[in-house]
Order: sequence, then structure tokens, then C-alpha cells
Amino acid sequence: MLKLISFVMPRTRRSKLCAGILGSLILIILCWLLLNLIAPADLTARQPAQVVVDQHGQLLRAFADPNGVWRYHVSIDQVSPYYLDSLFTYEDRWFYHHWGVNPLALGRAAWQRLRHGEIISGGSTLTMQVARIRYGLKGGWADKLHQLLLALQLEWRYSKQEILEYYLNHAPFGGTLEGVEAASRSYFGYPAAQLTRAQAALLAVLPQAPSRNRPDRYPQRAEHERNKVLDRLVTFGKLSIDQAADAKLEAVVATPPKAPIIAPLLARRLHQLLPDQPVIATFLNHDLQVSLEEIARNSLHYLPERSSVAILAMEHGSGRVVGYVGSADFADQQRFGHVDMVTAWRSPGSTLKPFIFGLAMDEGLVHSESLLLNVPLAFGDYRPVNFTHGYSGPVSVRTTLQQSLNIPSVQILERLEPGHFYARMQTAGADLHLPPGARPSLALALGGVATDLEHLVRLYSALAHGGETLKPRLTSADPEVREPLLSAGSAWIIRTLLSQSHDRQRRHSSFAVKTGTSYGNRDTWAVGVTAHHTLGVWVGSPDNAAMVGHFGSVTAVPIAQAVAALLPQTSYQLPPQPQTVTRQTICWPGGQPAPSSLCDEEHQAWILDGMMPRTFMGTVATIPLIPDAQLNLHVAKGSGLRAPLGCLNETDELQVPIWPAAVQNWLPDQWRNRTRIPALDPRCQIDDGLLPDVPLRISGIQDGDRIKVHASTNQSPAINVTAVGGQPEWFWFLNGELLPENGPRLKLPLPVPGHYELIVADQSGASDRIRFVVEP
Repeated sequence: MLKLISFVMPRTRRSKLCAGILGSLILIILCWLLLNLIAPADLTARQPAQVVVDQHGQLLRAFADPNGVWRYHVSIDQVSPYYLDSLFTYEDRWFYHHWGVNPLALGRAAWQRLRHGEIISGGSTLTMQVARIRYGLKGGWADKLHQLLLALQLEWRYSKQEILEYYLNHAPFGGTLEGVEAASRSYFGYPAAQLTRAQAALLAVLPQAPSRNRPDRYPQRAEHERNKVLDRLVTFGKLSIDQAADAKLEAVVATPPKAPIIAPLLARRLHQLLPDQPVIATFLNHDLQVSLEEIARNSLHYLPERSSVAILAMEHGSGRVVGYVGSADFADQQRFGHVDMVTAWRSPGSTLKPFIFGLAMDEGLVHSESLLLNVPLAFGDYRPVNFTHGYSGPVSVRTTLQQSLNIPSVQILERLEPGHFYARMQTAGADLHLPPGARPSLALALGGVATDLEHLVRLYSALAHGGETLKPRLTSADPEVREPLLSAGSAWIIRTLLSQSHDRQRRHSSFAVKTGTSYGNRDTWAVGVTAHHTLGVWVGSPDNAAMVGHFGSVTAVPIAQAVAALLPQTSYQLPPQPQTVTRQTICWPGGQPAPSSLCDEEHQAWILDGMMPRTFMGTVATIPLIPDAQLNLHVAKGSGLRAPLGCLNETDELQVPIWPAAVQNWLPDQWRNRTRIPALDPRCQIDDGLLPDVPLRISGIQDGDRIKVHASTNQSPAINVTAVGGQPEWFWFLNGELLPENGPRLKLPLPVPGHYELIVADQSGASDRIRFVVEP
């Protein structure tokens, strides 16, 4: 060119022309640099839709962007190679070789349009399409020129990988779908990495006319366009003829764009916690989660209206949450399905009792067979009753825990001290919420506090981790948090006792589960540990309605068992029996080791750190007549009658075991104080007060009486009884229900026909009971 110029032009003119050309080039370069400085093109990504996926990347739930567009971020290596081959072959074979504009393609497109009067093939590169998508350009000549300039700017500022990734995430695919990942998941139900050849070809051509070629609306048109891409792949050697023919046999089947909703409440929770994270990976397994949600929905067949179910399962060792069901049916508004009951504050019922006994063991207050009092007891002005409203007299810690008895549990919490228990639980991550202005009280043992299923699962994880609680982890970003609660020994003992409770455990011998039922049957619980997981189940009504006839053992436990049967095994091994725990034979009533001359009953106890505490004879609030479980008596020689010191010179020593005063009416006659303690020698004027002059008894009706309406008048008589003896105040119980009267006299209207038990108890712990029958 320069030689031609030098031949036809004089030297002066040649110099001016070269200078002009050089100046123009410099001006163009300067303008180009100024344009990039003043108005640089950029690839600021639009806010993606957010996806929550399981541990394998399978979609659980998706959330559209603020404009309602479904756009899931994906990187190049997360897209099927079939799709990339189809995209480059059909749209831009020279993508990695041009600077944003392909002059040959533009020239070919312009010539075809001039020759045929219509567009035969486009000349846009992928970079130009990215410019159009990014800046919303239309199809006019001005926009085309703008597209060219923007494409050059983009290639100047960004790498090919960045430009391609923008296209993969923002190309339109019909309706509110943008990006190949959103299209693949919506139309085919799985990620873009799993596309078949035919599906890849279809998605490669779809952005050309996303509304016109939507496979869910126009499958025949979509199939025609897909086959054009497959033919082009054959033409350029990317597919063989046979491979293309096989791909064409695949029918175009696409569902209407609709994102699945699995684990909806967990997904919503994570969406609110991590709003700027495009992909949130959980530890859930898609298939397991679907099965757990099915268990929850199926349970609705035998639950009252408006009730719901929550399930939480956490792996031992890692704390990874592998199952999360916040409600029985997310779409059921009548059951408040939108309320996440995993995190809702509810009364825990009896589910805190294992930790009362575990901490009491660590404090040296009890062992597994310590004798407790399952009788009407007064703790100051607090008089709890058992859930079954019955009493059985002396019981062990093991029986109390396995049968979830209320009164013995309160007896231990009183010794442990509610404030101390509350503080220890909070330190371990219990998140207990007291009523406004309230202080920790004995009601903690029976659910007089609020917490949620997630924190209960955290507490119970201590039984599988040597006494340390493990905070549930929802995503890998959650740190592993452990807090001490129990010693390894007490945790092992409590887990062992719970795993042995009730016949229901025969199916899952390694499932140590504790039930709970809150006041008024509003909440039913089953929380415990299997060999590999800590899991919890809540059943109740989110609006706090009562569920009459539903209890933790009959409602929540079957669901928990079904969940336990589905959970997979892991490599985790439960801690073995610690060396601090030993097996020991102990004696009742005193609690001393066997053999002993003061042994009425022998029990095999789990002992922690060799501690064998004595039996509690009463409550802190009362002063029992006999403070210890044994008596050293002096008896007159020859008569065997009781002779207090200083009364007679000739006496022998007699040692007898003594049971707590409150359980006397539940003991065999030969073990009762009145039988066991000899009468006072008449020669002695000194009364040691071991036996009251007038023991507490019920007068007016006798044990075993049968009462019926009058045969002729058909009138129902009232029952008039009196408490004789004892110390005021007196408390009356009918079939375990505390009656409002607290005086020595009781007028009781004849109840409906049936069997009844009437108990009177005084402040000292003394009591009497009679059983009677009301006949029709």
C-alpha cells in the first residue's frame, strides 16, 4: 500500500498523507482510550436467584431475585461439555480467536440479508450477545453499532472466561428464566452439568427466540430448532451421524418452569440468614428429606385439626443437620404450615428431667438406684402432681426417669437448686426462656420454661458426646461449637437408663429417648440419641391448642422411631462405659452398699466416682420426724420395749432400717415404722417422739368400702371424711388430683361410678390413703 502511494504521489503529498493516516490512528486510539475511561463497559452481574441445595448439589428450594427472575449462578466447569460444544458450534465457533467482533461473520450476514432480503444467519458473536443482554439493546442499526463498540470494550477489559460465564448466567431462556442452570433445573429437573446431548442442543438455540421456542409450550418448534443444532454439530465434526440420530430420537419433554420445594422452612431460614449467597449448600440428603417430610404428612391422619409436626436430626461427631422438617405441610395454612416449629418457643414438658438427674449425679446427690418419694409432697407452696395422677410410694432414679414421674424429679431439683440448674443449662446452650419477671423455680422440672426443638436436640447430643453439647450445624459455614454439660460418666448412665426404658425400645435398643408432654397436652415431644444421630420430634398445634388424648409416648415416639429407622449409619462410635462408672449392689432404704443388716431391698445401681449418697427422707421445706434411714434404739432388756436413754439402766442397743415417713402407706406392714419401732416401755416417762401419739389417718370411710345410690330414694350420698392426727395444713387428693380443701374435714359429692383412691397428706410428709368403689 505504501509502495503504491509512493509511486502515484509526489513525495510532499505522500508525507502529508502518511502523517494524516498516522494522526488519524493516534486520534482513534486516543478516542478509544477516552471512551474506555469515560464510559467503560462492565459485566456487573445481576443479583442471582438464590438456591438451597442438599449435600450433593441437588436443588431443595429456590428464591427468585427481587424482580421475580430465576437466575442461578453457575461457573463454566459446572456446565455440561455437550452444552458448550453446542453453544460454540451454533453461535460462535471463533469465540476464543476474535476480539469481540468477527468481521467475516458480519460480512456474511450483511451479504445474505442484501441478497435474500431477510436475515439468514446472524453475525453476532457471544461477546456481542453479552453486550446486548447486559445493556438491554434492541435490534436497530444504532443498537447494533453500540453492540459492536461494547463488545470491543468488553474484550479489552475482561477475559474470555468472564465473558462466557456472564452469558451462561444471564442468557434468556423463556419466561422468567435466565441462565442455563435455571433453564436446566426448571425444564428438566436437574443441573446443567447433567444435560444430555439433545437437551444441550435445545438450550443452545433457545436464547435466539426464548418465548417462541419454549419446550414446555411449543415442543414441536423446539424440536425443529434443536435438530438444526444437531445437524450443525455433525457438519463441523462434533457429532457423528449416528450420535445425532440417537439424540434426535429423544423426545422434547419439559415441565412448566417450576422450582421444587423441599425443606422449605430450612431454606427460608437460610435465605434470610444469607441473602447474598447465591448457592447455599446444606447437609441434607434430598431423598432422606423427602422421606422425612412424608412421615410428617402421613402422621396428620391421626392428629387433630390445626396440629403440626417438626423433626430435626443431627449427626453425631460433626453436628451436621441431616433432617429438618419445620412443619407437617408447608402449604397447609389451616395447620399454620408456614410456621417453623423447629425454632418456635414451646414448653419442653418433661424433656429436661434427664439433665436434672445427670447434674445431680455429678453433684454426688444420687445414683441410678437412689430411693425417691413418689407420693404427695409439698415443696413450700408448690404441690406438683404426676402426669398419670397416681402414686407408687418408693421409687428409684431409674424408674423415675423411665416413667417420667414428676414428684421425685421435683424432689431432686429441689436438692440441686433451680437457679444452679438453670445456669448450668444456659451455659451449655439450652436457651431457656422464663416468663417475664420470673426466676428459676421447681417448675423447671415439669416444663415451666420455654425452649425449642433445635436447642433440645443440642442438649441431648451431650448423651452421645461424653457430656458435651454439640450445636446443630445447618451449613459448612457454621462452626463446630461444643459446651460442657455433664460428666462423661453421668452422660453414659443417663443414656443407658433411657435406652432401657419401656417396651417400645425393643425395636431400637440403641435409641435412648425421652418423652415429654406440656401442660394441657399442647406439646408432645420425643428427643434422644441413636447410635449415629441425635434426633427430636415435636407434635402439637402452633396456635397452642390442646391435643386431648395425645402424649409424647403415644404420639411423638412412633414418629421418632420411624425417623430413626431411616437415618443412615455413620462411622461414629458412641463413647464406651467410662472407668468412673461401676456397678454396685445397694440397699434400700438407706442406700448403703450391700451386704448389710439394714437391707430390706437390694438394687443393682450404676455408681459414679464411687459415690453412694444416703437416701433423702423428705423435702427441704419439711422436717421429717426421722431424718435418717436407720435408727439406733435402746430397748429394755427382757421386754424389748423402747427405752430412751436415761430411762432404764438395763438396755440393749437395737438398729433398725427406717423408710421415709411419706411412703409408709405404700410399704408392706413389716416395714412400716409403727411395726418396726417397738412401743415405749410403760416405765419410761420420757417420750423420744419417734412415733406420734395420733398418727394421721382418714376417718369416715374404710379401705375397700363399696358405695352406691340409695335403692329406694335413688339419692347419691355425699362422702364425709375427716383427717385425724397429723400437722396442719392437710391436703386431699382424689385419684391423684389435688382438691381445693386444705382443712381436716372433706365433704365430697359422690363421683361417677368407678374405682377411687383418696389420700390425705400433711406438712410433715405423713399421709394416709383408702381405696373405695362407687357402684352404679
